[in-house]
Amino acid sequence: MKIRKKELGYIILTFFLCFAIYQNWDKGSHIIATLWASLKPFLYGAGIAYVINIVMYAYEKWLVILLPFKPIVKLKRPIAMVLSYLTFMVIIVWIFSIVIPDLIASLQLLLRIDTQAISKIIADLNDNDIVNHALDLFGENADLSATISKYTQQILQQLLGFLTNILTSVSSIASTILNVFISLVFSIYVLANKEQLIRQTHALVTVYAGKWANYLFYLTDILHDRFHNFFVGQTLEAVILGSLTAVGMLLFGFPYAATVGVLVAFTALIPVVGAYIGATVGFILIATESFTQALLFLLFLVILQQLEGNIIYPKVVGNSIGLPGMWVLLVITLGGAIGGIFGMILGVPVAGTIYQVIKDDVQKRQPD
Repeated sequence: MKIRKKELGYIILTFFLCFAIYQNWDKGSHIIATLWASLKPFLYGAGIAYVINIVMYAYEKWLVILLPFKPIVKLKRPIAMVLSYLTFMVIIVWIFSIVIPDLIASLQLLLRIDTQAISKIIADLNDNDIVNHALDLFGENADLSATISKYTQQILQQLLGFLTNILTSVSSIASTILNVFISLVFSIYVLANKEQLIRQTHALVTVYAGKWANYLFYLTDILHDRFHNFFVGQTLEAVILGSLTAVGMLLFGFPYAATVGVLVAFTALIPVVGAYIGATVGFILIATESFTQALLFLLFLVILQQLEGNIIYPKVVGNSIGLPGMWVLLVITLGGAIGGIFGMILGVPVAGTIYQVIKDDVQKRQPD
């Protein structure tokens, strides 16, 4: 096969590019990491703007309907923006005002635990033949106090590691506050000029993407639809689940009803596994007062989640992201492994978009 001069030039150019990348890999990766760290506040700001825009759009519609006066209509954007940010600030302050006092109270209860009573219980269990036989079956030390001591040391090591990480991150608090401030300011700029940004982006894509422009618009429309439906549907579902949890706990006389209700609602924003995280924290809180009530709370929450997931959720949220439950569970597992909580949250709408694109492509390719 004869190689043309043009093709030979491409091969040589590719070789030199690969060699240059290899030689400067450390410098290049350092520059990319620096750029990524610098861009993070702006990416977070864009994400904040996207979420707040959902609320702001609703406020703009309500202002035009409820107050159809010219001065209000002209100022609907700044008024809606201020109301949106205030809404989120009020929600955050309200959550902390409910959760923090109860967390402090539970910690105070833990500090007042009678250690002599616990020692007596451990001694009684240590003399119990059934407990010793069970420990032998699991291959544990027959001395219950030694077994508890071993696991306690492991828990303390994990706790000390966590506290060490917090103390070492104190030095970065100033930069974190600065990044949060930059993100908030950037989100305000994005929301104030969103129509202009959309027009500019549309023009750039149309000019430079050429024949791919329509496909890119189709892709972004699906992506926006999935993210919008996911955030709205998941938030509504979380509020319903948290409210039902708090009301049910009040009716059954469980302690920390408001706190656990807020925690369950907040963690339920993470699809599928979020409510179980809230249940775990709630169980620990209630167990500081009564272990029996903590077990009953778990039973109550499991039943409530089954009722809510099979009756309320399909009617309120429905298939908002168009992704079957099997794939949602898979995406959450992979997203959590790759990006933690953010990976769980963002992975679902992204996977819903990919699923819809593949589904549309398969339907297009199938013969009539």
